[in-house]
Amino acid sequence: MLIALDDAAWASPWRRRRVSEKVLWCVSLVLTALTAEVVPGTALVGVLSVVLILGPAGIPIGVLVRAVSLPAVFIALGALSVLLSVGANPRNPYWQWGWLSITADSLDMAWRLVLHALCGTLAVLVLALTTPMSDLLHWLGRHRVPQPLIEVSALTYRLLFTLLATAAAIRDAQQRRCGRAGVRAAGAAVGTLLVRSWDRARRLEAGLAARGAEESLATTMRLPPRNPRMLLGCAASVGAIWLVSWFAW
Repeated sequence: MLIALDDAAWASPWRRRRVSEKVLWCVSLVLTALTAEVVPGTALVGVLSVVLILGPAGIPIGVLVRAVSLPAVFIALGALSVLLSVGANPRNPYWQWGWLSITADSLDMAWRLVLHALCGTLAVLVLALTTPMSDLLHWLGRHRVPQPLIEVSALTYRLLFTLLATAAAIRDAQQRRCGRAGVRAAGAAVGTLLVRSWDRARRLEAGLAARGAEESLATTMRLPPRNPRMLLGCAASVGAIWLVSWFAW
């Protein structure tokens, strides 16, 4: 999934937009999703995020579904823990089994949690699906984020792809040898992956030390021109959501 998200970010038409403009969209939508009334404010944030991702950003719907699927599992688990109340004497329960019950308060809290979290996730994906990590790290460097943090983030992100490629090669080798797909085979594959990852990290450290690398490599990146329509669209959309929420409230 990580490779699909990275490919989608590089292929998105919004990749040619300024990172600061996309960050403004993302932060504005996330704050609105978390602070506005669930209906209609938070729900409108989710709808607007989906429209932006599938429309101007040009992200395929399959990529969006895959990107949301994993966070949705964690959201569902969190909502389940809120939905189920533990107690011997619940007040007006909708459902009860022993010490577990579902009440009106827990149901209200659960669906609000789901909507806030899901719409906030969609707002974050507006940035994640349109901005490659290299662009985001370069933008953070221009805004005085400590360089060691950026270097560690960049190395971690690049090594993730190395780990994915190594894991795919190990899995392919097991299948070609008609290897078993049991727990023992999975444990052997994980052990091999950890050993190779440690070896690659050690060689990377030795190579950087041999080159006397003490500072980050200076890179240049073409800065896209400002797009007033992006800024006006963000202000108008978020303002309209707050206006609708205000009148609905």
